[in-house]
Formats: sequence, C-alpha cells, structure tokens
Amino acid sequence: MKKFWTLIASTMLVASAAFAQDDYDYADQSEEQASEPWPNEDEQSSEAEPAEEAPAAPVAKQVNKPASAQPATQTAATPAPASNAQANEPQESYERPANNEQKFGIGLRAAFDYGMMYGFKNEDDDVDGSPTGIGFEGGLMGRIQLVSNLHFAPEVNIAFVRTEHEYLHQKRTYTSIDLEIPLLMRGIVLDKFYVTGGPQLNLNLSNDFDYDNKDATEGYEEKIDEAKFTFGLAVGAGFNIIEGLFIDVRFYMGLMDLYPDVKSISDYEDGDIVSEGDDFSYISMKGAKMMKIKAGLSYWFI
Repeated sequence: MKKFWTLIASTMLVASAAFAQDDYDYADQSEEQASEPWPNEDEQSSEAEPAEEAPAAPVAKQVNKPASAQPATQTAATPAPASNAQANEPQESYERPANNEQKFGIGLRAAFDYGMMYGFKNEDDDVDGSPTGIGFEGGLMGRIQLVSNLHFAPEVNIAFVRTEHEYLHQKRTYTSIDLEIPLLMRGIVLDKFYVTGGPQLNLNLSNDFDYDNKDATEGYEEKIDEAKFTFGLAVGAGFNIIEGLFIDVRFYMGLMDLYPDVKSISDYEDGDIVSEGDDFSYISMKGAKMMKIKAGLSYWFI
C-alpha cells in the first residue's frame, strides 16, 4: 500500500514539473511577440493579396548597372512608338530636301556678237568672201520654272550688227537693227552650269546698205532692204560666276532669207529695166541668212 501511494506521489511530481515547463515556454513566446512591431496596412494588404496576379503589359527588363555606366541625363518618360501611318510618312528633313529655286525671275543681259551671212545661192567670183562683222545686243530676260531644274527663259533684246565684204574691190556694208525675241528653254545640268536652246524671232527695226564711191558709180542705184521678219534657232550654255551673275556663249542660225525681195541682174530678162524703187543689187543676195556667235553677261535681280 505504501508503494502505491509513493507511485502516485512520483507521478504527480513529474506532471507538476512538466506543466511548469509549458508555462515558461508560453510566457517567453508572448514576450517575443509583444516586442516585435505590428505590420502596417500595406504589408497586411500585400500579404492578403493572392500570389498570382493578372499579367501586365510587357516591359523592358531592367538590369541594375553600376552608377558609372548610367547615362548622364535621363528623360522623364519614353515617347510612345509612332503609329504605322506616321512611320510610313516621309520625313521632310531627309526625303524631301528644301528646294530654294525661285519660280520666277527677271534680269538684264548684254552680249557681244560676231555676225556672218551664209547660204548665198549664186556666188560671184568678183565677191571677196561673205559679209562678216561685229555687233552687240542688250535687253530683258525672264525665267519661269516648269519643273525642277527646267525653266522657260524668254528674252527681248535690241541687237545691232554691221557686216561687210568687197565687190570689185569696193567695200559694201550692211547695217541692221533688230528686235530679237528668243523663246528658250533652260536646263540646269550641274549646280552652276546650264544649257539653253529654242527658237528666236527677229523683227527688223532698221537697216541700211552702203558701199564705197557710191556717188561716182554709174548705172542703176542699188537698193537692198532686209525682210521685216526672220526666224532661226539658238543654242548655248552658261556658267554662274557669283550669286545672280552669269556668263554665257550662244550660237544663232537664221533659217529664213534676209533679202527675199532683192533682185539681181540675172533676175531681169532681156529688155527689162530696173524700175525706180525696186530692191536691186549687182550681186545676187538670194539665200543669204544670218549666223551669229554671242558672248554674253547676264544678271538676275529677281
């Protein structure tokens, strides 16, 4: 019986010791929890959110770089990519360079001319060469742009030329003042170089014919009048010296007879006489046309 109570007492002692140990551990845990700060609302809400979220728009992966590799300046926001229509639209600053050509222009031109008659149908052995001589011209010129590097460039010039040759050792002189109207096309080949060409209309304003010893010459008096209108072609090229100032060389070839109404001795039949007022020449002027080589200087002030 004594042993029985001894066993019960031992059991109760062991149970008391175990219960005291549990109380000690629980008190320690309570003190540790009381010493830790309570989580704020953001942390609680983040803990309350589910682990998986809806996928966001893809963004570029950011890589942490050392401060020395970072650019000196950073923009606040990356611009949105251009739409397809904007991407396909040509950029003015690259694909469409600025065109500084003026659409219209007005200028002045002056030229030194060398003239020569050519195309005589009936050459006389007593005639010493074709009439040649010098002259000059000056007037207004215009420019109208048709397309890039191509212009319509008409001109209005007053031209003077005097040519001469000899017949029976007597000098014969032909003087003419014309209103020339070149209707030219001008094409820019290089930055400072251009070529030009087109028809030219000529309206005769005044002409004169003279020869040596005119008063002492016996026989019929010669009268040589130039046609009121002639036509030809002109071609040339020019170069830009400085801004607005050009030099040019031009060649003109007449395509119409200068003296279509002038008769010669061979044009009169036997028994015919030269009537007073007839255009008459002792040498044949049939087929005579004008050819000119011109060296000019022009300036565009508009």
